[in-house]
Amino acid sequence: MQDAEFISFVESLDRCWMEGRLQDLTAFLAGDVVFVAPGGKPRGQGIEQAIESYRQFTSRAQIHSFHTNDYFVTRRGDAAIVEYAWQMTWAVDQVEHSDAGREVLVLARRDEEWRVVWRTQIPTAGPN
Repeated sequence: MQDAEFISFVESLDRCWMEGRLQDLTAFLAGDVVFVAPGGKPRGQGIEQAIESYRQFTSRAQIHSFHTNDYFVTRRGDAAIVEYAWQMTWAVDQVEHSDAGREVLVLARRDEEWRVVWRTQIPTAGPN
């Protein structure tokens, strides 16, 4: 895959959770994917926990905007890292929130397909 294809892969993954198509995430996430929260804890492991984390957020939050930019792709053999900036505004229980950060996704080849095996976010702005 070329850099543009990795970026398209990640954009498609983001559309899945943004559009509520959470089961479609199985086409992007490895069965043993690890999600690391900012600061390193807690760690979620496995595709079911990963999808549940998206479900918990999207069931409570009304997303007003979500923008990404500044993509970097680093490829080494059968592994790739896709890093990008994001900005999001949303409301939970009528309380407005705004945040920004960098997403870091590690992808690996699994059965001839690319899958996310590790994900973390690095905040760049504090929540409101």
